[in-house]
Amino acid sequence: MRKLSAVASCWAILSSSCFGAKKDDTNLKSLYDSHRWFELRDTVRKGGASPFYQGAVACAFNHVRPCEKKFRDVFNSAPKSDDAVKAHRILASAYLIHGEYRKALAQVDAILVLKPTDADALGDRPVLAALADAPDQQIAGRHTSLQLQDGGLPFSINGVHATYWFDTGAELSVLTESEAKRFGLRVRPESVQVGDVSGTQVNTQIAVADELSIGSIRLKHVAFLVLPDNQPPFNEQNPGSRGLIGVPVLLAFKTFVWGDDKSFEIRIESSQKSAPHAALCFDGNHPVVQVAYDNRPLAFTLDTGATNTDLYPPFASAFPELIRLATKTDAYKIEGVGGAKYMEATILESLKFSIGGFPTTLKSVGVLLKPTTNASRFFEGNLGIDLLQQAHKTTFDFGKMTLTLQ
Repeated sequence: MRKLSAVASCWAILSSSCFGAKKDDTNLKSLYDSHRWFELRDTVRKGGASPFYQGAVACAFNHVRPCEKKFRDVFNSAPKSDDAVKAHRILASAYLIHGEYRKALAQVDAILVLKPTDADALGDRPVLAALADAPDQQIAGRHTSLQLQDGGLPFSINGVHATYWFDTGAELSVLTESEAKRFGLRVRPESVQVGDVSGTQVNTQIAVADELSIGSIRLKHVAFLVLPDNQPPFNEQNPGSRGLIGVPVLLAFKTFVWGDDKSFEIRIESSQKSAPHAALCFDGNHPVVQVAYDNRPLAFTLDTGATNTDLYPPFASAFPELIRLATKTDAYKIEGVGGAKYMEATILESLKFSIGGFPTTLKSVGVLLKPTTNASRFFEGNLGIDLLQQAHKTTFDFGKMTLTLQ
């Protein structure tokens, strides 16, 4: 499998770093500002947290309706406050990854009522407006089993077949201009920038597929970012494989399981079996998973579109002795849709991580010494497909917000 880097929207309106806090929520604010979601959740559970933090945690752990309820308290008590503005941003993000385009636009418009010159909202509104003229994403069907092909998941749009990899690092599904034409999709003229894992910005457009079929599952009104055909890695791929299946589609699956025999199962319900698992949450639009190294809990962004797991500056800060003794280079290669960048990094020969109790090993892993994206400032690493493929079976459950490796 080629390295399919995360396609991450740079829209600041969808950034989880935009949250706020009350002055008496000092500890909660510290946890929140440092994106320590699992600790924040545990602290909020103890009681006494303001509605804002309760809502922020609810959205982070994919409980959108409770999130709405808590934020309604914020809007009612302080409708013109900074917290209200930031709560609208959080909801805009949550609605977008659930394919609720019009609700996402309504949150942007609410921001502009409060802050008419808000640059982020003004810049992002045309894109959300382009999506808002389509009905919300919908899914029909309860279960399907299929075989992964070399390029990933086989599916069809308008009777035209393709195979795209499933990428938890892609905040929207992605395809190229030639693929959009092959499927007969109408490309919206509005342009938006996206950023890849290296921090490079790329111009893209929007298209919406009326129906996407994967086995017996049908999804309607699926949004795609449309990239130029000369963007890597798609410029080196064959027609029918120039794209990615992103988070909104995977989130709609609720539960999906794939095995080392290339089986892939979709269940539109949470798993009933109890097994040791790692906790999942969302940082804005991106999944985050809790892992352990040296018996210490760490948080990694979760990117099934990345061939390799990379470690970030917070890991270097947490384990300075490892970095001091390791080999350093200024030629560590990071690849994304914007091309390749060579970064300053430390190379560690072998590290052992636990993901929900499942042991994994990283060999010759790079630790970036400078951040490339907002995520690399807060999380210890980006967990790629190389660790997940060490299991015989991997289960994502977005209902229970768990990741299970067996």
